[in-house]
Amino acid sequence: MVTALENFGTLSGWGKEHHNDGFQNFKEVPTWDLHHATYTSPYVQFSNKEVQNHDFQPLDKFEGDEQAIIDTYNPQAKWPWLYINGQYAQAGAGYSPGLLQGQAFDALYQQLMSGTHNDATQAVKNEARLITSYICHSTGGQPEVACKS
Repeated sequence: MVTALENFGTLSGWGKEHHNDGFQNFKEVPTWDLHHATYTSPYVQFSNKEVQNHDFQPLDKFEGDEQAIIDTYNPQAKWPWLYINGQYAQAGAGYSPGLLQGQAFDALYQQLMSGTHNDATQAVKNEARLITSYICHSTGGQPEVACKS
């Protein structure tokens, strides 16, 4: 999702994160911490909500319209959850978190940035392309530079 969003705007203030070891039967899985991130784009409005922290304590509450969307399209409250302009919804990751488990965030990030080809980087890149195509559909193919490929 982060790679896809960066095709349409600027994401800043993100951090490094991992899921709790053993949660949903996976070892630690590196991921982005977007809780305090900001996103600016003339094409996309991005909202990130963190339901709970690593200690399973509540963090963010959903606005009434957000909760209505979740109740309609994600009543089982699966995460991660992605909703794009009423045209696309995805509950769960687009690839198995097992492909990333046990890797350090910095190592995986470096592999992605350097163009390393392995199962993990290919899964992340494929998911980014898919999300980019959904966002392009939502924006009417804008910006052209992101939506041509």
